[in-house]
Amino acid sequence: MADTSANPDTTYLALDVSPRRIGFAVSYGRLAFGRGYLHRGKQAEDIQGIQQKMQQEEATEVVIGLPLRTDGLASKQAQKVRALGHALRQAGITVHYQDERYTTLSAEEDLNGRRRSKGELDEASAVRILQLFLEQ
Repeated sequence: MADTSANPDTTYLALDVSPRRIGFAVSYGRLAFGRGYLHRGKQAEDIQGIQQKMQQEEATEVVIGLPLRTDGLASKQAQKVRALGHALRQAGITVHYQDERYTTLSAEEDLNGRRRSKGELDEASAVRILQLFLEQ
């Protein structure tokens, strides 16, 4: 569901957007690395936090995990995620979407069942979203 293929020369910041947090991951070539998470506020605060993280990581484009239902249709959360993506585009940021179905389960497996905070799980999900995008 990504809208373009990844360019290995571009540094991407991936977002796993949940109602309370945004997990971050950044690309280096074809590899994705976790970069923490942001506690969500109002949309303007979220945009500012994302822009700051982009500056810190020298990222030029964003990949947002799109939460689709198992039948491939958009969930209610997907509509909210698209609204955030639209706001980022309005701020002049290039945005890509990546199907994030099952990334949380995959992230939990990657954490080997160790007890982690929800923020760390969001970060691990962002890594999985970005890795899927980079592998296309």
